[in-house]
Amino acid sequence: MKNFVEEDRISQLPNDILVNILSLLNSVEAAGTCVLSKRWQYVWTHVTALNFYSPKKLRAIEKASKCVTYVRTDEYIDMVNRFIQLHQGSHITEFKVFFFMTGREFRCNVDEWFSVAIRKSVQRLDLNLGGSTLLGRRCERNTVGFTSVVPLPDEFYTLSNKVYSLIKSPYGLSCIQSLTELSLTCVNVTGELVEHFLSNCPLLLRLRVCFSRHLVNLKVAGPSLCLKFLEISRCPGLNILDIYAPNLAYLICLGLKRSTQVIVRHAPLLVDLAVERHGRFLNALPASYFSQLESLTLSFDFCRDTFAPPLLPEFTNLKNLTFAGLEDEEHSFLDWTSLIERSPFLRTFTLQLLSPKGIRRQIQNRPSEPEAVTLQIQSRHTERRLKCLEVVTFVGNIDFELLVYFCQHAVPLKTIIVDCRPPSLEQWQEFEENESSMELRNLKGQLPPQVKLVICP
Repeated sequence: MKNFVEEDRISQLPNDILVNILSLLNSVEAAGTCVLSKRWQYVWTHVTALNFYSPKKLRAIEKASKCVTYVRTDEYIDMVNRFIQLHQGSHITEFKVFFFMTGREFRCNVDEWFSVAIRKSVQRLDLNLGGSTLLGRRCERNTVGFTSVVPLPDEFYTLSNKVYSLIKSPYGLSCIQSLTELSLTCVNVTGELVEHFLSNCPLLLRLRVCFSRHLVNLKVAGPSLCLKFLEISRCPGLNILDIYAPNLAYLICLGLKRSTQVIVRHAPLLVDLAVERHGRFLNALPASYFSQLESLTLSFDFCRDTFAPPLLPEFTNLKNLTFAGLEDEEHSFLDWTSLIERSPFLRTFTLQLLSPKGIRRQIQNRPSEPEAVTLQIQSRHTERRLKCLEVVTFVGNIDFELLVYFCQHAVPLKTIIVDCRPPSLEQWQEFEENESSMELRNLKGQLPPQVKLVICP
């Protein structure tokens, strides 16, 4: 029998196609192809997407530094610098940086990265200097395998005068016209600078600003504004956010002070909203917007919130509802079923709670027989049925009273998903089941036979 040698047809493809393939990978993986053969040695230097968010690399750095909270900044900086120095492309579709900036000594590197991205007419710019994908907090694992809150950097990165001048120059204005997405985390920007991007980036569809101490007043407005996604979160100095965006569909406003005014003057296409429970925004939102929402996320802070649902009109189009928050004591969301019942077409409900103690208490204190739980709430909320709810998800914690309520009142309920991992777990952090999360698997025998239980991970 003849020996057949497999032909490497991929390497025979034109350079343009190979570059497009490598652009689908993160930059660490793309650069790793240089060892395949001489044909691949320099292909990666022409990729159009510079994505330095690599969970595998971050996990390796984390393990090497023996620290679950911070990654070794110098190693990450060197990796990005080497890639940029060797990059041959004249333009880039994406530039994404993700690391925890620990000191001022790296500011010149970030200045250079920002400038390179602008000069190469970047389309999607994502600068995350907080080292976390979380909206609210940086977290580390504690002894029970969940997380605890740790502080953000004392000083956030601020654009230098050199970078600021580049963005404002005629050359810079021509470069940023290609921008479709802008995401800045732990980057101090003023309202004037953000409005500069909005005014001079006609293709901008997504804008995200999180953890900016210099943002005081921001006007997101314009009859020709293409913006579809807007997030302004964790900006402690923000006083007024004024929105007039005819194409806006997704709005996230989390972690703002109570006195912050979020004014939605015009957003006829708004369908997805994420806001704080304790803020004034919900009460100030015109009633017409409630009827057009399809997805709503309410974020809770149990240290500040009064645990009672607000008086809101009926959500006639709401299909997805999420409750999310940090829980220090054991609470039940049973009182919030009035909001759930005012959503007649609700299809999915998600509860995301960071509360390892709550899981353990509720497991230890729940009755051994499921009928005992049923009797505790049997007399409540019997007048209305949930006729469309099919999927209920619990992340990090389970509210057993709410679970029983859904089993009683959600007629078409098909699936209950229990994700034992805390909402704060990053992609590169490993999760090991503890006694609390393993005990959750005992739920299967307590659910109605037609309901499927899915356990993650």
